[in-house]
Amino acid sequence: MLPNLVVIGAQKCGTSALHYYLSLHPEVSMSDPKEVNFFIRPQEWKRGIEWYESHFTEDAKVRGESSPNYTNHPRSKGVPRRMHSVVPDAKLILLVRDPLERIVSAYIHNAARGREKRDLSSAISHARSTYVVRSRYHMQVERFLKFYPASSLLVIEQGELLEHRPEALARVFRFLEVDDSFWSPKYERLRHETKNKLRLHRDVRKRLEQDVAEVRVFSSEKLGVTRNLWRLKEDADALRELTGKPFEGWSL
Repeated sequence: MLPNLVVIGAQKCGTSALHYYLSLHPEVSMSDPKEVNFFIRPQEWKRGIEWYESHFTEDAKVRGESSPNYTNHPRSKGVPRRMHSVVPDAKLILLVRDPLERIVSAYIHNAARGREKRDLSSAISHARSTYVVRSRYHMQVERFLKFYPASSLLVIEQGELLEHRPEALARVFRFLEVDDSFWSPKYERLRHETKNKLRLHRDVRKRLEQDVAEVRVFSSEKLGVTRNLWRLKEDADALRELTGKPFEGWSL
């Protein structure tokens, strides 16, 4: 049985929380593991559709998965085309947050695990910096809209899920055409993974704070950073136009 819901991203925007919240709804069945990544990883794609179907065994009204790596173009190319060839009628959900805050969160995640040795300015100075392209939400989602109608896409800001959870979840449930009055006491608790993540060492945190200050205050002296921040601003404005959301609290 194939899914009819895919949470396509974005990374570090609350996809784990939403996946969990959705799994509690009696009309929704979410995959385990959360990130199937069928449409990006060659080894998974080669396993075929039957392997993908095996992750959705329950006969629920809504069956879904959440793979934020689906919105990592150009590193992961061709995802929308492959997805549409398998689940053309699926509904898509994109979670977003302040683009710069998402970058900082991803940087912390990688630095804490020793995967990132560069300062933040260097990490976001390249034209195809994965930190930057993952925060260009409109650029990512417009590739899906070449295959899926806009009516099949729902964009939710992370802040809505954190600060206005009942309203945000009701909107998600209406989008999925399931009972939007459903509520679980477990929705009262904040669901995230930070408690299980490594703490930043003092020197990493200090370096990060210095890097963030440099990006925010002195980016005009760094052409690569300035170029990418401008691209983020243009992309954020395009997302505002697409969704009709003002994203007033964003830094760009």
